[in-house]
Amino acid sequence: MMQNNLFLQRLRIVTRENKVAYDEEFHRGVNIIRGQNSSGKSTIVRFIFFALGGSYTDFVPEARKCLYVMAEVCINGMVVTLQRFIEDNAEGKVNGLVPMYIYFGPMDDVLGTDSTISTLNYQLWKRFPYETTSRTRSFSNVLFQLMGLPEVKAESNITMHQILRLIYLDQESPVNSLFLYEPFDKEITRETVANLLLGVYNQDYSQSKLDYRETLRKIEELKQAVRITGDFLKDKHVKSSQFIREEIAELNQSIERTTEMVRLMRELDTDTQLAELTTRQKLEYQRMKEDIASQRRECGKLETVIQQFEEEVKDSRFFIDSLKKNIDDIKHSIAAREFFDTQHLELCPECLTRLDTHVDEGHCPLCKSPIDSTRGRSQAVRIQLELEHQVKESEALLQSNVEKLEEKKAQLRRMKRQLTTAQKHYDKTVDFVRSSFEERIDAMLQRKGFNEGMIAQFQTLLEYAERYERYQHQLEALQTHEKELKAYIDAADEKIRADRQTIDDCISSNGVYLLHHDQDRQAEFMKARKFVIAYNQNMAYITDRYSKLSASSSFYLKMVARFALFLTSLQVDTMKYPRLLLSDNMEDKGLEPERGMNFQRTVVNVLKEFTSKNLEPGSSNLEPGYQLIFATSFVVDDLNKPEYTVGDFYTQDNKSLKNVAF
Repeated sequence: MMQNNLFLQRLRIVTRENKVAYDEEFHRGVNIIRGQNSSGKSTIVRFIFFALGGSYTDFVPEARKCLYVMAEVCINGMVVTLQRFIEDNAEGKVNGLVPMYIYFGPMDDVLGTDSTISTLNYQLWKRFPYETTSRTRSFSNVLFQLMGLPEVKAESNITMHQILRLIYLDQESPVNSLFLYEPFDKEITRETVANLLLGVYNQDYSQSKLDYRETLRKIEELKQAVRITGDFLKDKHVKSSQFIREEIAELNQSIERTTEMVRLMRELDTDTQLAELTTRQKLEYQRMKEDIASQRRECGKLETVIQQFEEEVKDSRFFIDSLKKNIDDIKHSIAAREFFDTQHLELCPECLTRLDTHVDEGHCPLCKSPIDSTRGRSQAVRIQLELEHQVKESEALLQSNVEKLEEKKAQLRRMKRQLTTAQKHYDKTVDFVRSSFEERIDAMLQRKGFNEGMIAQFQTLLEYAERYERYQHQLEALQTHEKELKAYIDAADEKIRADRQTIDDCISSNGVYLLHHDQDRQAEFMKARKFVIAYNQNMAYITDRYSKLSASSSFYLKMVARFALFLTSLQVDTMKYPRLLLSDNMEDKGLEPERGMNFQRTVVNVLKEFTSKNLEPGSSNLEPGYQLIFATSFVVDDLNKPEYTVGDFYTQDNKSLKNVAF
């Protein structure tokens, strides 16, 4: 099973004069950025945090002289290049919410041939904003998908910045803050990030909780709608649409009988029957006729609109189905490519001699030529992301058209009922002429008009009764759905607690190990039997969360928490933590250099055990499946070697950022 990972392969920083300020390659395993104090070590780590999607604003003046930062990363075997620009705001700080440009391929593809000045081809890049909108995906959405992290749809806005707050160990946050500090932090945000990285976050569970809250809200709205509609229908009988239809049918029968009686009476009164209608009657009949014709035209127009909407809905569904089929084809292609990437020849096809399997990563095991197996996967994933974005937009448009279609159909039904009533009234009226039985006929016509008025009132009541019954049915369905969601959430809660306990026990074991291997500076560390991380409370402790430690020991405890989480991710395959840890400084808050170097040795010795256990799938070398990047002023002699270090040893005369002198 491939563990979720995010590895930095190259970091490039360019000044506003288009000169290279920094360009170094990073490797799997341990990466040490070393140098004197104030030589720019922390600035590089902060640039990594920013390039990966972190919202960092308080860069030093030298860093604000830079134009952009680019990071080539490998995410679950796919190489992509990220770029973010350095933009100052009105307060003189860097805008941490700038968008990210993503190229699905290695950095060399988007750089010019000149190694000093880059010529960027922005037609190759895809721009993604910091925030997600109803129309656009954020770069966090894209990176989450590449990293295999579920998209969190909750009241807490989980972005790459929030994820990196538990991956980046900085020196500016208070020692009692487990996460990278930020004001107005929420417990729900920290807890969601923890569950996400621990691998116990369940998207269906989270969606069910959202659905549950939304269902409760809709239930309250429907209860209010039922109450308001019920108050309009005072009599309990008129709350039944069937009862109202029967009343309308009975009134129509009465009108038919009255009409027939009037017709018979007029036939009896043949002597006084008018040969022609009066002018007033002709005008009244003409008005009724024009009104009916107008209603027919409106119905025809509405039917045309409905037909257009139905065609659009049909086309949209067909288009969405086609897109989804293309997405499935892309996924099958990616899966097939991943499978064949792991299959290698064991014997030479020419002489049948067994091939040497110890080949550098990225080279053909047969001819030893360099190959790039990630490019095709990266391009396929890019196409998949674009298709999924089209599906999202098309489904939103489809839903809007379906809702409009239903509104138009309801409007057409109402207009046709009015047209039917008007037509019946016209058909009955044109047959009548006044006769000698005028008084009796007038009484019957008056009764007929009263019944027609009653029908109009009943039709209004019918609309409310149908709405009342519809609300009742919807309410019952939602109440049933609410019970089903509650049962699922309760069961999922229990499973998450069980899974979380297994991981917490492993973190505790790693934390205790690191505490026991500290130098003898804090007696409580040597006696520790349990180590606890309370993510929602933003703290770590041994047994007593209220115990008071020195500033240096508090910082050491914070380092232990972050590294225990990092080490546990190498032991538990189900965790979504990306097997990457950024640490700003090993000697912060007064921590003695000897104590910091002892921690370095302890961590590296522990990581050596995982070098052979956490290999990349299909890899034939011993490159580990994790990456630790940390800055220090006091590097252990055994670690001051090229296989562990990145760049020069920085000094006041040789700072990390070049070409940015004031």
